[in-house]
Amino acid sequence: MNVLVGAIFCLLGAACVAYLWAGGSVLERQPPLLALGVLLIVLGAGLAGRSRAAAMLVRAGLGAGLVALGWTATKYVTFRGLDTTDDVLGRVHLLGIALAVTAVITFFMLVRRVPYAPVVFRGIDLLSLAGVAVAVTLGIVWLVGDDARLRPCRLGNDTACYVVATRLLESAERAPGTPPTAWEDEAARVLDLHGCRGFEPGPCAVHRYASGSVALRAGRFDAARDAFLRACDEDRSWCARAAQERSMPWTPADRARLEGAP
Repeated sequence: MNVLVGAIFCLLGAACVAYLWAGGSVLERQPPLLALGVLLIVLGAGLAGRSRAAAMLVRAGLGAGLVALGWTATKYVTFRGLDTTDDVLGRVHLLGIALAVTAVITFFMLVRRVPYAPVVFRGIDLLSLAGVAVAVTLGIVWLVGDDARLRPCRLGNDTACYVVATRLLESAERAPGTPPTAWEDEAARVLDLHGCRGFEPGPCAVHRYASGSVALRAGRFDAARDAFLRACDEDRSWCARAAQERSMPWTPADRARLEGAP
């Protein structure tokens, strides 16, 4: 049992590291995959080696994760509610939380059945504690190194995301022909990850159009086209502005779609 559970954790950690090896950012912002991969691999090795410290740390982590998932579900229902029958995205989000809770409980029950040695501080225990310290250090580096202007939006603050989108639109108006900066590229990616979770179409359209303006300045015309058309669909007031983007290679069908919007 200890080898099986340890192998599961090691595989999960290896998946995080494999993502980074395939070209992901070493300090991926959401989530910090390097820290998570190191943590899972070290704890998995500790469980396979019957480490008492690793078993206690995994139990504590799973318990904290279960509390966090419950808090997230409560806040989500309180903030959005499920009164509308067409809120499919909200129900899918809650289903994902329920599946995550099921996975955490399953892992917790498996870890409880892992036998460990009665001696606390063996070599494998010290290795597990050292690995956790490394993972925590990487997590702190990820948190401190994050851009403070983008962190609230990454954490789901709708107002902060609206401010970021407004800054991108202002930059596009000031210098429409210049390539976007690294911060603007990252900000557009954060907006895409944040998505549209509100009931009002206006803020969603602002996010789409801001992301499209960055893609247009970077020469990614297909991404810009999709973003502009989605903004037009969500809020018709953006259609005329999109039609005036002179550097966009609009097709006749796209232009008719934009200019025919009321």
